[in-house]
Amino acid sequence: MRIGDVELKGNLLLAPMAGYTDVGFRALCAKYGAALTCTEMVSVMALKYGSEGTQRLLKRAESENPCAVQLFGKNPDAFESAAIRLKDDFDIIDINMGCPVRKIFGNGEGSALMENIPLAQNIVRAARAGGLPVTVKMRTGITQSSLAPEFAQAMSEAGAAAVIVHGRTRQQLYSGAADLSAIEKVVRSVDVPVIGNGDVRDSASLRAMLGTGVSAVMIGRGALGNPRLFTQLTGGFVEGGYYDDIMHHIQLLSGVYTGRTLVNLMKKHICLYAGPAGVPVKEVRINVNAAISIDDLSYIVERYFRGR
Repeated sequence: MRIGDVELKGNLLLAPMAGYTDVGFRALCAKYGAALTCTEMVSVMALKYGSEGTQRLLKRAESENPCAVQLFGKNPDAFESAAIRLKDDFDIIDINMGCPVRKIFGNGEGSALMENIPLAQNIVRAARAGGLPVTVKMRTGITQSSLAPEFAQAMSEAGAAAVIVHGRTRQQLYSGAADLSAIEKVVRSVDVPVIGNGDVRDSASLRAMLGTGVSAVMIGRGALGNPRLFTQLTGGFVEGGYYDDIMHHIQLLSGVYTGRTLVNLMKKHICLYAGPAGVPVKEVRINVNAAISIDDLSYIVERYFRGR
């Protein structure tokens, strides 16, 4: 499929997830077949004021091709500035209009923009200033799914090259099942590609999502701890083990983060790798939580994941 002038080599994409889709994890997902990766969400205002933490979120691995940057905020001028600034660093700009977190929603950002269509359209138009294709990641609505088709149409009219629909309302957060019928209604309502998101973890859930008529599927939580899911879902063969994946993940992250920040980021990932790798999850978690250095974590990875 194509998003604007960007050709994707497959229909399985990695969803942006705050705190998890760091450059190391994204690089592994790209290695295992994710046709598009996306950064964690980046504040356009933090970008405007040169936040050091924000610069780290913008690090991109060579293997991420193509790669999108996800932006959030509510100021169209800041989106325009960000789009111009990032036009040579990424392939696609994704706008977060789906985050359900109270702080983001209460500030009129994320999924709150679904209740303000004129502002949401102005943001899309502003984000096109850099010349990159713009996508919008949305939910099915705030408290009910009836809003989704109208909102998707409005985003398309404003110039969005594709819409990504998480099959839950803002009120649901991440509970309950994704509403595939709501995603299907969006597919029927717009001419741009629709990408489905929500609950895809295996071949059966992938078939169900594709049955809605979406052009591609975005996988989020299902890939945590198992970036090789993208290969598994296409029936491909995976070489190497989880030990190699984790060590590569640490290596990539160590080029961006140091000290306790690096340790804390990897703690989350190592605990998540434990389940798919078939090692004792509870035991690994206890040891990981007691670690205070990257050497401690490397020892744990060597002990539990070597040969896995």
